[in-house]
Amino acid sequence: MSRMLRSGRGATLAAALSLTSLFVPPAFADAPTTADSAANNAGLQGPWAGKDFDELDQAEIDAAKKAALTAHFNTLRVCADPGNMPLSNRALQGYQNKIIAVLAKAMGATLSYYWRAYTGGLVEQAFGTADECDLLMDMPVEDDDILSTIPIYRTTYVLVWRNDENLAIKSLDDPRLKHLRLGVFQISALRQALSNHGVLSNVRVWPTASDTEWVTAHQPWRQVEQVVDGQLDVAAAWGPMAGWVRTMKGAPITLQPTNLMDDTIPMEFSLGIGMPKQAVVLKFALDDALKAHRAEIESILRQYGVPLVKCPDCLIAGDLPAHGSYMLHTSVADTESKPQHWTVSRSQVDKWLAEGSSVNQEFDDAVLANDIDRAAYLLGKGADVGKSDNQGMSPLASAAGTGCLEMMRLLVAHGAKVGQPDGEGLTPLMAAVQRNQAAAIDFLVAHGASVDEGAPSGFTPLSLAIEEEQFDAAYALIKAGANVNAPASVHRLTPLMVVASELPPEADSMVRILQKHGPMEIARALLARKARLDATDADGVTALMIAAAHDNPQMIALLIQGGANPHLKSATGETARDIAVKNDNLDAIRILELLVPPGTAAHGFQKQPE
Repeated sequence: MSRMLRSGRGATLAAALSLTSLFVPPAFADAPTTADSAANNAGLQGPWAGKDFDELDQAEIDAAKKAALTAHFNTLRVCADPGNMPLSNRALQGYQNKIIAVLAKAMGATLSYYWRAYTGGLVEQAFGTADECDLLMDMPVEDDDILSTIPIYRTTYVLVWRNDENLAIKSLDDPRLKHLRLGVFQISALRQALSNHGVLSNVRVWPTASDTEWVTAHQPWRQVEQVVDGQLDVAAAWGPMAGWVRTMKGAPITLQPTNLMDDTIPMEFSLGIGMPKQAVVLKFALDDALKAHRAEIESILRQYGVPLVKCPDCLIAGDLPAHGSYMLHTSVADTESKPQHWTVSRSQVDKWLAEGSSVNQEFDDAVLANDIDRAAYLLGKGADVGKSDNQGMSPLASAAGTGCLEMMRLLVAHGAKVGQPDGEGLTPLMAAVQRNQAAAIDFLVAHGASVDEGAPSGFTPLSLAIEEEQFDAAYALIKAGANVNAPASVHRLTPLMVVASELPPEADSMVRILQKHGPMEIARALLARKARLDATDADGVTALMIAAAHDNPQMIALLIQGGANPHLKSATGETARDIAVKNDNLDAIRILELLVPPGTAAHGFQKQPE
């Protein structure tokens, strides 16, 4: 969900319009801590107490399982990396954060985070003498130093390249790997495998870092961004990071799993939640919660684009070929350049249904996986096309978010309502906006969706698209007739005010490479649709003043040349130039003095006709 609606960005906008600073994400304080670990919570004593899991006999294990059904956990202390997307961050935007939140809610526990980089000495500091936390997310279940939940999912390393490169690398012995600009993480099984195959001299190593919270450019996923930007030809990356860049950020990249490319270096791993070896009841309580909320957890992993390898022992069965005997009939590479279709046979669906899964649950999974045939099969078995999933999202909203027009056509043909809101009042159109799916927006509008129906917080789809830098979506909304003067939120920000804060992206940035439009094109489109240049927000601030506050000379020039009045004053009595001077924004000052020489009288300003 958008940072504006669910991460406090609306408050940041308000702070920015004090015109003393740029947009800076609000500080996210550490979650409250507690001296009580999970091992000291109520109902956790029994014959297993004081013993490692491996030391228990079957009777003690059975007793611990029974105790887990009624045990009460006041607090779950989680060690998490504060700056390592898409896994986790301090703003709780990673999929690890989402999964543990589901489990804590199911267990009636409060979450407490201890923030530390996932670097050396992690297990000892988490569970040893430091006793920092009760849980570590995404730990290999075979790690002898921890006790783990049941395996949740299995994933793999991947090679990543841009779709337009069409590299189709199928082996680590491919001679091109020795000549391409290849990036790999410093501590990586794939780096070792590449080295074993003689890929050494051309490798650019991405070093481990402990400052990734403050220097986001050091986060490991940025190596995938370098592929998008053209700085690398191929990235050898951890699959979940590459999947997130492709799925959530819309990058035109191909992911080629590497788990079948080497028979000596394991490159696929089953992951669970790690804890101290004596936290036996906690393990079984988490196992119970995981099983009860499988669909929600799979939904989170799919939404983040995590490559899921086939794993019969995992909570999430997975689809991609495993290094063992579990193979798909079709290669994942066949679908890399379009919305990913996960092939699941009808017999497998029937098996899941016979085992107690609901038809609607399986239908939700099919929609998230963009599996048209599976979705159609389940509709024939009575799946409800309008029933929201466990995340409160309708099937059509899920399909709109992935931009799968074929799935959207299927759903609408079976009666899906294009204006159906989710549990928070957000429509399928808003889902398409949040993922920058312009074609999905066109489809929904053509089928009767309201282009101006906003979110409960008062933001219109257009304002949200601009603030989230989803410029292709914004352009589609303007083209579809969105109200370009509709004020958003209690601050009454018009779309032109919102875009005035957006600096033009660099030519090689992800915003520019991945999108056809940028903020200047959006501003021009707004003006072409008669956006009011001198409209003011709740504090008497205009778009020109906001552009001055953000040192945005190109936007300032566009607005003044379009007829914006530079002599207007805010509620605090400041003109755009006053605001630029107050913020020491030299570029803004220069362009304002060029276009509006000092001493020019307000009455001498001739506004151009709109």
